[in-house]
This record gives sequence, C-alpha cells and structure tokens, in this order.
Amino acid sequence: MPDRGKAVGRIVKWGVKYGPHVVVLAQQAKDPAMAAAKKTMDRQRARRLAVEHAATVREGTVLKAFDPRQGSDEPVWVVFSGEEPIAAHPATTTPLADLVARSDLSMRKRPHEMPSTSAWVRQLPRQLPRQRPGRRKG
Repeated sequence: MPDRGKAVGRIVKWGVKYGPHVVVLAQQAKDPAMAAAKKTMDRQRARRLAVEHAATVREGTVLKAFDPRQGSDEPVWVVFSGEEPIAAHPATTTPLADLVARSDLSMRKRPHEMPSTSAWVRQLPRQLPRQRPGRRKG
C-alpha cells in the first residue's frame, strides 16, 4: 500500500509540473489536426459526389485528374457523359478540356466499378495478418 501512495504523489506532482505544457501542446496540435481531417473529408465528399453524378447520366464515367493551374496534389474528379466531360468535383475554374488534356481517358471508371469507401474499410481487417498478442512463432 505505501507504494501506491508514492505513485499517486508522483503522478500529481508531474501533473502540476507538466500539465500546463501538455495543454499548450494540445491546443497547438488541434488546428493542424482539424485542417487535415477537413481536407480528407473534402476529398472523400468530392469523390462521392462525382460517382453519384456519373450514376445519374447516360454512359456516365469518372476520371481522376489533377488541376495543372493549381499545382497541388489535390485530385479533381471529372464526370463524363459518353466521351464528353460535363462536370468536375470539387468545382474548379480550370476549363474541363484543360483538366483532361493530358489524362489517359482509358482510366475512366463507371460508378459501379468504383468501390465505396465503406466497402474498402470493411475489407481492411481481412487484409491484415491475424496474430494473437503475446504469442510468437519461432
């Protein structure tokens, strides 16, 4: 029992000493974490909207392209109706012809060929190796 009292005393002492530093670090890390989460959600939303849009048009397909004017690594999903580009998700000021000018049009996919994010997440545990904790081979 005396060891437990010392441990609690040390934890309280460290909490008082380092607690304010932890709070400041957590506040500083909050903004970049929120920005990264928002960026990921926006990417997923744009992809989902493009797939839904392609499903509603005749011979709808989706192509992942990158905006040459923005110079970023953010994908732009271009929706086609037959051979004609009709929309981009997320919306961009770059003309659709410029977006697809240097793209390989054979990479277009129909909406039913593109797995949903939830289907991909469901398959993830099957892909991970199964191993019991605490047991080692060899």
